[in-house]
Amino acid sequence: MIYLASALILMWLLVGGYLLFMLARQRTLEKELRSLEERFQDRGHAD
Repeated sequence: MIYLASALILMWLLVGGYLLFMLARQRTLEKELRSLEERFQDRGHAD
């Protein structure tokens, strides 16, 4: 029974870690997208 409990805990830790990783990645991508949008707007005004 201890093996089952430890496997379940390990699975939830992996899922939680993956979710945290994906949230951090999403924030990074959103920042990158905002900077690209700003560059695009700056180019549009320069023309």
